[in-house]
Amino acid sequence: MSTLVAAGGPPTDAGSSQQVIQRYCKNGDPEAFAVFYRSQSRRLWRFLVARGCDQEAAYDICSEAFLRFSQTVCKDPASPEAFLFRIALNLYIDQLRRQRIAPVSYAAEEDLPEIAAADDPELHLHNRQVRELVGTLENTEQNLLLMRYWLGMSHKEVALSLELPEGTVRRRCSEALHKLAGKLAAAADPDAMRP
Repeated sequence: MSTLVAAGGPPTDAGSSQQVIQRYCKNGDPEAFAVFYRSQSRRLWRFLVARGCDQEAAYDICSEAFLRFSQTVCKDPASPEAFLFRIALNLYIDQLRRQRIAPVSYAAEEDLPEIAAADDPELHLHNRQVRELVGTLENTEQNLLLMRYWLGMSHKEVALSLELPEGTVRRRCSEALHKLAGKLAAAADPDAMRP
């Protein structure tokens, strides 16, 4: 039976990402690594673009992240997705430091068509406002919210990716959501914030 992978989705009949990577590490199975790559490459690229990375630079960072991942994952293949995202995020931060610029706001809507609400103008406007407001949060808060709620990573996966305790991730996600809700309420009713 051949291994099928949905574009950007998790490995299907090959097992979990962890099992696939363990197979790669144990047997040097290039197909196992290819399965992992196909399941994570688009997801990783979209995360980087959502963080403000230029599309071409995101491809470069993805390539470098997968290269570094393949060279080191077999030392501890326990949480391959979290490890890959941590490598990519560190590469992106390094790139920003080299460029000596602040992170750019979210990518244009047309760059991320899957999150656009094409048929509902009101929902479309709301999504745009939320993206703009998320862009006003601190970088660490943006990373937390994007990983947890946009990519759908568990608190544990986010904690591993950002090298934070899981409880800290839960608390910071909650705080960032409350902060975002306050900003959204203020944007919806600017008069409510005036004395």
